[in-house]
Formats: sequence, C-alpha cells, structure tokens
Amino acid sequence: MTTKTEILDILQNYIEVPLGEIATDMPFKTVASIDSFMLIELIAAIEDNFGLTIPNSDLQSFKTIDDIISYVENKKSV
Repeated sequence: MTTKTEILDILQNYIEVPLGEIATDMPFKTVASIDSFMLIELIAAIEDNFGLTIPNSDLQSFKTIDDIISYVENKKSV
C-alpha cells in the first residue's frame, strides 16, 4: 500500500465525502470542512499509523493532503 493510499484511508475515517470526490491538492478548508481540530486528530492518526512524531511547528506547512503525503514520504525515507 502506498503512503498516499494509507493517508487517504485514514482521512476517510474523518470525513463523510467519498474519496473519489477529493483532489489531494485541495485546501483542507474545502475538503469536507476539515477544521483545525479535525486536522489535529488526522495528524495524530497518521503519526500512529506511520510511527512518526510530527512537531507542532511543522503543522503550519500542511495546507493540502498532498502536503501531508509529501511530508510523510520524506520522513519515511530518512
């Protein structure tokens, strides 16, 4: 399973919109109204799934799902 697929699977637990209707380059605010609280929960689930710790200072750089995917892929390759 790819990083993208795993993250989208996690995301599906937090939104009620079919994944087929979501472009990963969409801003979070347009993806089923993902608010900052939901984003924190999503990041916690991603941390648990991938065994990562994402510092709060890095959260500000996440504007889209693609941003999170790229971040996790970079951390996994280190």
